[in-house]
Amino acid sequence: MKILFEITSTETGKVLIKRRRIARALRWWLRDNGIAYDYIYYLI
Repeated sequence: MKILFEITSTETGKVLIKRRRIARALRWWLRDNGIAYDYIYYLI
């Protein structure tokens, strides 16, 4: 079973990431810069 992370914001658009650590770093960066985002993950 694999996990796919989807992060959507107006600045980056829709981003699909396979690695949890990179997805977490992107969310931290968006939060630190005051950018609103939506986050969801899928089990494949």
